Amino acid sequence: MKSLQIAAIHHIPWLEDRHTLSDGRVCIRLTTAANEFDAVTLRHAFHYAEGEPFAHATDTPMERMWRDENREVWQAVFAPRDPRIVYAFILRAGDVTLLHDADGTRAVPENPAWVSGFHYAHAYPAKEKPQWARGCVGYQIFPDRFRRVDVPGEEAVEPWGSKRVANEYRFGGNLKGILEAVPYLAELGVGVVYMTPIFLSDTSHRYNTFDYYQIDPLLGSLEDLRNLADALHARNIRIVLDGVFNHCGLGFAPFRDAMEKGKASEYYDWFFFGAQYPCGYMTFGEKWAYMPKLNMQNEACAAYFLDVGRYWLREAHVDGWRLDVSPEVYPDFWRQFRRAVLQTKPDAIMIAECWHDSREWCTVGDMFDGTMHYVLSEAIWKFFAERRWSLAEFDAGVNRAMMLYPQEVQNSMWNFLSSHDTARMLTRCGGRVKAMRAAVFFQMTHPGVPVIYYGDELAMRGGPDPDCRRSMTWDKVDGNAMLAYYKRLTQMRGESEVLREGTLRTWEVGEDGLYAYLRQTERETVLCALNTSERAIRRMIRLPEALAGCKAVRDLMTGKTHNVQGGYVILALGACEGAVLGRAEA
Repeated sequence: MKSLQIAAIHHIPWLEDRHTLSDGRVCIRLTTAANEFDAVTLRHAFHYAEGEPFAHATDTPMERMWRDENREVWQAVFAPRDPRIVYAFILRAGDVTLLHDADGTRAVPENPAWVSGFHYAHAYPAKEKPQWARGCVGYQIFPDRFRRVDVPGEEAVEPWGSKRVANEYRFGGNLKGILEAVPYLAELGVGVVYMTPIFLSDTSHRYNTFDYYQIDPLLGSLEDLRNLADALHARNIRIVLDGVFNHCGLGFAPFRDAMEKGKASEYYDWFFFGAQYPCGYMTFGEKWAYMPKLNMQNEACAAYFLDVGRYWLREAHVDGWRLDVSPEVYPDFWRQFRRAVLQTKPDAIMIAECWHDSREWCTVGDMFDGTMHYVLSEAIWKFFAERRWSLAEFDAGVNRAMMLYPQEVQNSMWNFLSSHDTARMLTRCGGRVKAMRAAVFFQMTHPGVPVIYYGDELAMRGGPDPDCRRSMTWDKVDGNAMLAYYKRLTQMRGESEVLREGTLRTWEVGEDGLYAYLRQTERETVLCALNTSERAIRRMIRLPEALAGCKAVRDLMTGKTHNVQGGYVILALGACEGAVLGRAEA
């Protein structure tokens, strides 16, 4: 009898291991030791079936979604006859068959009454994410450094292109400048623009907000923001603001009042005061005394910021919020905030900033639609940029990131290579343009919202904050090869529903550096093939069943067709070059 690692079998009836899609289909996952079982079956039944439910069970084969050297994840997606479900797992390894249910793992009993299933009391369909927010291309703007038009008192701002990029220096980028760039953004294929904070502050980054109801005059006015939102909407582009509700700035009126009056202030409990804090009050992080932390457990404080959330959606025609430092904010505030936002604008989007595993924040759907996907970004950086991971390790990292969330959350995750908080991708790559191009290809063919950090499309460089916040190199637009590459990828993505909303499944991890993965919907399958090596390759690639019967496949990147022979295609890829193969037939 084969020795099996029973202890490695893992299923939690919650979050990523069990959820319901918006169409009512149920997704259930099971983790086992790698290369242990030949097949896994999900046995499920109607909870209230007459007699013993498992006497009337349905068996659904589970698909092996991914594996690494230690474990693998199995998944079944099915439409239940009734949403009140009880289920268990049947695992087969050679001549051994095991049952895994709520009581653990053991031999399959002859009597179904002895099966103690996992109960899914009622599989309520998940609320559907806004259609516009699924899979479109995002663009992040640091307003002070993007573009400026008609800046009053230009002597008070840095010359455009100055190397003095510390946060105390202002460059004068403004909303009118962004408005002027709307045609550029539309041509790039952008579907949503996200701006870092625009409210009154004394820094260029404005994450230390003084007044949440006033746009920084250096950026413009409420009318300027409305004009920008309307111009973007006319191009079918949405706009998202940055909400900094974890902390404020020293100039925030309630904080000034609390500092002046102490416990006599009606705002004292909006903050965290105490001798245990070096500056007498809790701050964002440990060293940023100029950003006092807010207390969202205080009802008056929470009410103020709920109104802020509603105000800008209503008055400025914006389409949602990116929420800064979201895991440090009282969770119930976010539930209230979501209700307030959706009552004001039903198709608004809420994206959390979370640098780690964020299942508790977005899987259930009562707080955020997705997060900035740092888990995926870390995998991309380690492989493409830093070359710390092998291709196999990268694949495992990608799939771990995929398995954290339901598919519909994946389609709303913001996938980025650079941001205002990180070194730029080209700098991470040590200037290796081809490596960055490979990373961009992967970003643009992965589920979720690929977010371009302003200037990355022009091959801008920059180290960690604040060097990543240099002024936009508008003089480098004409004839820019990286820009042309981005445009081709965004165009391809915009024309392909399967690239925007399909699932991802690893197809091949080649020793020669070929990384192949499938993007699939019920209607369409494409094979993404990326040469991750620095040398050209030419080789035969097995096609998935949906493409294997075709006479030819077409590369969505180039339009070139390739003949199919015996379910295989011969593909030549240059260094760090990718192809997206779909049906060639009309």
